[in-house]
Amino acid sequence: MKRNLPRPDSQLKGPFRIDGTSPRGLSCLYPFFFMKKINEFFLSIACLALVTSMIMAVANMILRPFGHPITGSFELMGLGSAIVTALGLGYSYEKKAHIAVDILFKHLHKSLRKILSLAGRVVCSLFFLAISWKMLLLAINFMENGELSETLCIPFYPVTMLVALGVLILAMNLLSNDLRDTFTQDQGDKK
Repeated sequence: MKRNLPRPDSQLKGPFRIDGTSPRGLSCLYPFFFMKKINEFFLSIACLALVTSMIMAVANMILRPFGHPITGSFELMGLGSAIVTALGLGYSYEKKAHIAVDILFKHLHKSLRKILSLAGRVVCSLFFLAISWKMLLLAINFMENGELSETLCIPFYPVTMLVALGVLILAMNLLSNDLRDTFTQDQGDKK
């Protein structure tokens, strides 16, 4: 059974189609595609860390009454939580799983909303780039000083670098959305 789907060329908005592809061969310059793959890759790492943390927590709860708790489980849960949170940021932003308060924005004109939204994302991008840079410097400091966790003596710097990378991915998501919104026209945005 054949469905009547609109032709891709009829979905053009600016130099890009709605799905982000370019009829002029510019898709390799469009950052939105590789950001989606990067987000999915880091989300899979975050999911693996989450499942591992859950298995360890359940095993610790089962073994504790028998006098065999997992040593350092609290440290491992903390490090795993940092990894899950940081590496899931980009995917969460891509899927719009964040909270946006638009009480005032919905009363503004469409063009002013677009300008303020773009300015807000640029400021957020710069903010998260700065956080990522400071986290990287902190990780280097941890590595040079040999900072270790108390119980298991796990080095802190790999986890700190992963957190810095997760925040950097969030900043790159914000920047890619800025570029996409700059080079495309809104469809369906009323007012």
